[in-house]
Parts: sequence; structure tokens; C-alpha cells
Amino acid sequence: MLPRLKFYLRFTLGMTRQEIRGIYILLGLIVLGMGVHAIYQYVALQADADLIEPKRFEEIYMAQKAAHQKSNFVLKSYPIYRRTFTYPHYIKKSQDWKININEADSAAWVALPGIGPGFAKRILTFRERLGGFATAEQLTEVYGIDTIWIKQNLRKFQIGKGIYRALYVNRAIWNEFRHPYLPYAQAKVVLNFRKQHGIIPDFASLLQIKLVEPAVWERLRPYLNFEP
Repeated sequence: MLPRLKFYLRFTLGMTRQEIRGIYILLGLIVLGMGVHAIYQYVALQADADLIEPKRFEEIYMAQKAAHQKSNFVLKSYPIYRRTFTYPHYIKKSQDWKININEADSAAWVALPGIGPGFAKRILTFRERLGGFATAEQLTEVYGIDTIWIKQNLRKFQIGKGIYRALYVNRAIWNEFRHPYLPYAQAKVVLNFRKQHGIIPDFASLLQIKLVEPAVWERLRPYLNFEP
């Protein structure tokens, strides 16, 4: 193996004889140093082992074991009572909430589980366009809201006084006769009917307007006011 190494160093790497001899000497010194270090560590360990008195070591071990058992007894005899107080803003939103959907502001809506600022704004906008919620089921008509969650919590939504802005069939002018349930084209039809027939006295009279489906009037029925 040494001739091959010598050949590689001399002819492949282009090293001289003196350089190769120097490498051999360096490797020998490294091996010698490692051997001396190993012998020194062995001697040091043996010296430490000779200093150990088995009887004294056993006494120390037994004393430490007794102290450990005593500390365990103290911990078991006197349990630590941890603080169980939870700050209000860390409490998970409970299931005991109720809300008046016709009076609640955005802060009240955001406080509910599953309702963020975006949904709160949509609910308030839709409520204003309606003139108030007549039923809690109308919340499912808010764009993007979780309808399943709304249906599961219907009993917790209170309508309070209900509708706060009626649609006056006989008083409203063209720019006031607006409602999310009544498209603008159909609102014009109603206004033309009123112009031709005069005061519309009751709900049954509205059903005579053939260009508006009865289902539209049924949805609008809670909002309609027929005062002259």
C-alpha cells in the first residue's frame, strides 16, 4: 500500500521525495499524539477510580435516595392548587347568548360566534334596506352567511319590536317605493296601478295586479301599510 501511496504522491501530485518524507513524519507524529492522549486519559480514569471508596459512595447514594423520597412525600402531601380563573376575553363564546336582531349594532353582531366584521356590516345593510326584520329566518337571506348556523340558533334571535319602517302603498312616491323584495320594474307597475285606480284599500286589492306574482306580495306583506 505504501508504494502505491508514494507513487500517487510523487507522480500524480508531483511531490518531491523530501515532501513525501515530511508527510510520513507528520502522519507519524499525529498517530503518536493520539496514542499519548489515549494513554493519558486511561491513566487519569484509573487514578479517579482508585480514589473512590465503595463504602463512602454507598453512604452518599443512600442519603440522596432518602432525600428524594422525602421530597416526593412532601409534594404528594401538599398538592399545588393551580389558578383556574379565566379572563373573560379568553372564554369561548358560550351557547347562552341572545340578540335583538332589529336593534343590535355591529359590535353586538361581531361578538357572536361565526360572525365577523364583514358579515356584521352585511346584516346591518340588509336590515336597513328591509326596514327591519319581520322574522329571524330572514337572516338566511344575507349574502354569504352560514344558513345552517342561523337555522340552528333561530330561538336565540329576537326580533323585538320588529319592522321599524313600513312601505306605505298609498303614500310612497316613486323614489320611496323601494324594497329588496320588490324589483324596480314591478314597483313601477304598482305605481301605475295606483295612479289608475286610486287608493289601494287592502292586501286583496294588490293581488289584482297581474304583472306582480302573489308570492312577491306574500313576502312583502309584513311591510305593507295601506293608510291613505
